[in-house]
Amino acid sequence: MAIEVKLNTANNPPVTVQPQIHSVNQGNHTISWVPFAQENFTFVSLTGLPNPPFSNLTVTDTQITVSDDNQNTGSAVEYAYVVVVCSDGVEYSSATQNPREGDGDPTIKNK
Repeated sequence: MAIEVKLNTANNPPVTVQPQIHSVNQGNHTISWVPFAQENFTFVSLTGLPNPPFSNLTVTDTQITVSDDNQNTGSAVEYAYVVVVCSDGVEYSSATQNPREGDGDPTIKNK
């Protein structure tokens, strides 16, 4: 299942993802980020995921992929990340600014 990325420049943050928390079971997985519906942007970067367990980060205009070698056998571990896209020459981020209770950056949850 791909993580869908949406851009709305009127929102804070302007870049959002669905699902906000992406749960991954133990084992090797490829996680991908794709534009939601007919979004008009290109991907710029994905930061915040440590190597290991994440590796082989690939960023293209239309997709981001990363390998997750989830070896977790105990409590779930959550990894927040930031995705950046570009539209009309302006870069926009999923980084939360002045978050409210319960708000936060997108997360990969290795369980």
